[in-house]
Amino acid sequence: MKKISVILPTYNEKDNITPLVLDIQTNLKDQEYEVIVVDDDSPDGTWKVVQELEEKDDRIHILRRCGRSGLTSAISEGIDSSSGDVVVWMDADLSMPPEKIKDLLERVNDGYDLSVASRYVPGGGIVLIEKSQDSFLSAILSFVMNFVIQHLLDPSFKDYTSGFVAVKKEVLEDIKLRGDYGEYFIDFVYRSIKKGYKVTEVPYICGARQHGTSKTGSNLLQYIKRGQKYIWTTVRLRLTKGR
Repeated sequence: MKKISVILPTYNEKDNITPLVLDIQTNLKDQEYEVIVVDDDSPDGTWKVVQELEEKDDRIHILRRCGRSGLTSAISEGIDSSSGDVVVWMDADLSMPPEKIKDLLERVNDGYDLSVASRYVPGGGIVLIEKSQDSFLSAILSFVMNFVIQHLLDPSFKDYTSGFVAVKKEVLEDIKLRGDYGEYFIDFVYRSIKKGYKVTEVPYICGARQHGTSKTGSNLLQYIKRGQKYIWTTVRLRLTKGR
């Protein structure tokens, strides 16, 4: 049986991390696994909470990064320290359901190299927060952005900004993550497709953040600035044919 490494990049997720880790453990109870939390020295003490979990269970590990920050580098450090045959990573804000990890792993066991949780294939979707403009903006702009990216790159793939994925370790040894915040995922998925790796999507419903504040943005201007980076990454990949 393959060992699974679950990587959780965190910054100020103190109120979310314990229920998330426990839920992951429940869903992987029949697997050999490890949970690696990579924390950017959160002011709210997220790393302290994980330290307490680590003391009770040696399958839980905390990597506290002092003086370093960033989503892509956090995931990369988690990958480098992982010992699993398959690596999973996901957001730590409780918007991504841990029960979907089983579905992702099932597709890897079926022979796929990357199994991506997708909001934009049949059965997937996004839960909006009632009366929340931020949630509405995020959902609409995410849909529009992915529509544009699909048609500039490969229309058969739908969720280029998912960030919830199970990947065979050998793929990650071949294709290193690069880029900032969300555009790293566009880059990683498309380069994997162009290199001939088998990529599939599994539908999931993206929920609302339970506690804390979004790292993506909180207003239209911030979303537009983020979107510009996504488009630039997409254009570069198209011009270089995924190199």
